[in-house]
Amino acid sequence: MAVRPANNSFDSSTLAVAARRSCPEPLRVLMEGLATALAEVAGDEQALRILAAAGSAIAREHAIPASNSLPELKAAMNAGLQTLDWGEVDIYEAEKALEFVIVGYPYFEGVEAQTAFAAILEALLEGWLTQQAARQGLAMRLTERGSGSYPPLVFRYERSGL
Repeated sequence: MAVRPANNSFDSSTLAVAARRSCPEPLRVLMEGLATALAEVAGDEQALRILAAAGSAIAREHAIPASNSLPELKAAMNAGLQTLDWGEVDIYEAEKALEFVIVGYPYFEGVEAQTAFAAILEALLEGWLTQQAARQGLAMRLTERGSGSYPPLVFRYERSGL
């Protein structure tokens, strides 16, 4: 796998169309209401834990096959994301880490819904990697939202606490 380029090659108008197609109104309404209600009822920290648990459950329900290489892992993850209609991933090697760049994901206008979806997606990706081989001390974290109105989401899988 290559190092992630500074700029992605995806046209922003293409991604915006993908976001609208991939995120029908009922899903937008549900995620925005759920995210707001969870934060109000449980508080931000507990809400994120609940959303992460949901992402982990989705990873178990939509498990991906074991992969022997990064290209196989990328193909398996993309098949899983396609089943959910949650975009596509590209994987890059970084210093002592892997970077997962997600594009074409469902886009939500509200910050709460964006944060909620990112938390679910983060746990989903980590769950899929744990299924490949459990490695102590490694964690998936959203590190970038990219730039523009519909930026790629960049997650890093690396030793936690670094």
